[in-house]
Amino acid sequence: MKRVGIIGGMGSMASADLYMKIVKLTPAKCDQDHILLTIDNNAKIPDRTNYIYGDGKDPFPYLLDSVKRLENSGCDAFCMACNTAHYFAPKLITETKMKFLDMPNITVENISKNYKNAKKVAVVGTITTRKSKIYDKNLEKYGFESVEFSKEIENDIMKCIYDGVKAGKIAEKKDFFIETMSKIDADIFIAACTEIPLFLPFVPNEFKFVDATEELAKEIIKFANS
Repeated sequence: MKRVGIIGGMGSMASADLYMKIVKLTPAKCDQDHILLTIDNNAKIPDRTNYIYGDGKDPFPYLLDSVKRLENSGCDAFCMACNTAHYFAPKLITETKMKFLDMPNITVENISKNYKNAKKVAVVGTITTRKSKIYDKNLEKYGFESVEFSKEIENDIMKCIYDGVKAGKIAEKKDFFIETMSKIDADIFIAACTEIPLFLPFVPNEFKFVDATEELAKEIIKFANS
């Protein structure tokens, strides 16, 4: 079995959500059937959005530290439990021999296989994730239209992420999240921030969400057992 490394801490609840999804999706009959994981919950990684918008410390050296720790622990592949951090992925992968499990690409490939009639896809994540087009380049490759958001909707999604999940107030923000989603016209919604899936248990079935964290978890299990 191969070992997979996860750069976590962006945030810690989102990292825990990825780990729990891996455990739940693994067809294990005993402890020894679970996959080999190393999680570096590096909570000191500076805010990715702030840096990309020119107002904060560079996260890259911290991400690289995590990559080296995962490499030294014997990992064969690594991934990041943060969508926005994929902005730094092209540079990171040049610094390691480990395979990179690319969450945006994995997620959009899944949509192309399972939602043949879908055309409009809403990338529900941080403003930076959307502006950096880490999902859009994959959506374009598979022939999807990425839905544009108004400034109001973008700001409201950020409130859900920062004032809701990161602040530990998911229950208080769940109705606001649903209200925000109702303003978006899309066939498929991508939970494109690792905080967003924590709202999904409260979301009505009329919203067809693809959980990027869950798609990454499936790929981690598949790779580990390959």
